[in-house]
This record gives sequence, structure tokens and C-alpha cells, in this order.
Amino acid sequence: MRSTSSENSIYIPEEILINILLRLPVKSLVRFMCVFKSWNDLIGSSSFIGRHVSYVKNLNHAFLVGLRCTEGKPKIRRSIFFNETFKARCLDMGGLRLRGSSNGLLCLSSNSPDLNSPVIICNPSIMKYVRLPVTNLSCPPKFEYRCVLAFGFNPGLNDYKVVRLVTTYLQHYIEMEVYSLSTHSWKSIGVLPPWIISMNWSSGHAVSNGVAYWIMQAKKDFSFHLVSFDTGSEVFEKVLLPEAIWDNTLQYYGFNHIHAYKESVCLLLQSGRDDHIDIWVLQEKCLHKLHTVWFPGTSPVPLGFKTNDELLLEYRKNDRRYLAIFNLQTKQINETRVRLPGHCYLDNHADTYVASLLLLKDIRAQELRGISIVFPLCRGRN
Repeated sequence: MRSTSSENSIYIPEEILINILLRLPVKSLVRFMCVFKSWNDLIGSSSFIGRHVSYVKNLNHAFLVGLRCTEGKPKIRRSIFFNETFKARCLDMGGLRLRGSSNGLLCLSSNSPDLNSPVIICNPSIMKYVRLPVTNLSCPPKFEYRCVLAFGFNPGLNDYKVVRLVTTYLQHYIEMEVYSLSTHSWKSIGVLPPWIISMNWSSGHAVSNGVAYWIMQAKKDFSFHLVSFDTGSEVFEKVLLPEAIWDNTLQYYGFNHIHAYKESVCLLLQSGRDDHIDIWVLQEKCLHKLHTVWFPGTSPVPLGFKTNDELLLEYRKNDRRYLAIFNLQTKQINETRVRLPGHCYLDNHADTYVASLLLLKDIRAQELRGISIVFPLCRGRN
């Protein structure tokens, strides 16, 4: 590749240029698309965008923490806390709620979604989004129902999926459909195992390695199960939750206990004594207690994992709320001294975030409006 200057022409081998560009921030890459047409073609190509995702997803991800701010007009904000400095940027999400984050894409919907609520997949780094088409499902007649969304990446299919689960409170009724970003369409899951039809969604949602998870309760004996759905094979499975964690599940009904953890999922459970957090990991179709995080006298609340064994949690000290990080490898707690504003409340669930170029050249993507990025954001220290 040569510069456009005929007098001082410089040749840069394409592979070297790619290796340089992969290490640059997303905003710089977008600007560099205006330098040369060849750079525009290169950076906007599906092969480069794919290589960029593969590169950045192996970096140390940031935490994406939800804050509900009550001062003035109520807003839902997501703060992106960076790893080394723990300084933050804030996404003002215009009243939308995060349903999942994967490789720089966020899935958003209304705070209390129903089948008529809009759902979007957006990339805030390049301010583009795709609005999902209308559902294939019909509203359950005469019954009050729950609508649960889960979003994530299926590496086997190289595709991003949204799974919509619909259950009713009292009747044996359940429906499911899966959205594919590659085809921009919903697919109804017509054949469901009989055992899942007799269950209610209880709490949580997560997608890990292309598999969606929920905690569901059997209507017959009120037992709790971790139910999974593989978005590739479309196979359902269930794992009975150990009785040791049933009380926690009942105590925090509706709380999102499930979090992606490495290639699987884990359950993060608060103790009734308000002094520790139990971590249960799904391994070989069984839940095993991995670790207990002790944080005496602080009422710790688990929020979520990053990819490198770091657990983000909220704790109380002198009637103030702070964020801390617990490292499972070193067993050390890093009190970040980031204090949460008194007028904001956490969503009790943290995702991870990394900037990417996904949706950059997607012809269906539109300019993102109604979601703003503010500097600095939701940051407090003392």
C-alpha cells in the first residue's frame, strides 16, 4: 500500500498495516477511513472487522454497570469503568434497559418489555444500531405474562442471537423465539420439551458460548432449575439447583443471579447474613461451589465477572456505597474507592464491554440517536 503523495511515496505491506491498525482505538479507525479510499475499504471490510473483534475480545474488558438516576427526569445510565484507572464514561440510554453485551454490541429494550416493545442492537462506539423486526409470537390471551430477553454471541455460528422467552404466571404456557443478526429475522422454536412447559421463569438470564440460561421453577414441586437452550443445536437442558441455594433464590426472587463465567455460567448468591457471597459454577452439568467471598459488615452485592477472574461487587461503608473488585486467583479485594452517587441505584448486574467496529458497514444499521456518551461520567471518589 502506498501513500497518495507521488514525491514521497511510502510502501507499507498490508499485513504490517493491519497489525498497526488493529491496535488503534475504534474512533481513530473510523477517522482513518477518510484518509485513503484503500484504508476505507480495508477498515470497513468484513475480514478486518472480524480480525479486530478477535483482537479486542482478548484484551482486558471494562465493566458495564447500570445506574438508575432519580434526580430530575429519571434516567437509566450505564457506566463503563476502565480497568487500570477505574475512571468512567457514562452512556445515557434514554430510558432503555440493557439485556446483554457481547463484543461491543449492546441489546436494549424497554424497562418492562412485552411482545410489542421495541428491541435494538447497538454499537455505542460507532453510534449505530439495528432495530429488530416485529415478533413472530402472539400475545397470550387473557393471561399476564413475562417476557425475558437474553443476548449473546454463538462462536460456532459466528452470529449474534437474541432469545425471547415468554411464560405466564398461572397457566402451563411457554413460547420462545430466536433472532439472528446475520439473517435479521426471528425463528419460532416450535417443539418444546414437556418438562419446560410446566415451569415458570424465576430469575436471571445470561448467554455464554452460544447457550442461553435462566433460573426456572417447576410448578409441581416448586423446585428450582438452571435451564439452558443452545442457540445452535436448539437443544434444551436442565440442572436441578442444590437445595443449599434454594433459600437464596427464594429470598431474592427476580434477582439476576446468572452470569457468564469463562466458557460456562455461574450463580452469584448473597448470604442471608449480609457478610459474604457464594459463587457456584456450572461444570459437567452440575453446579459446584467454587468460592465464598467474605466481606464482613458491608452487605456485599455481587454484580458480575470480567474474563480474568475479577468479580465486581457493591458494598456499604459508613452509610455510603462503593464498588470493589475481588480477584479469585489472588483472593485479594481491591477497594476502588469509587463511590456511587446517593441519587443513583445499581441494576444489580454488570456486563463487560469492549469497543469494536461491528455494524460499521451493516446496510441495515442506522445512526444511533437518543443514547449519548458523556465525559466524565458517574464517577465519585473520596
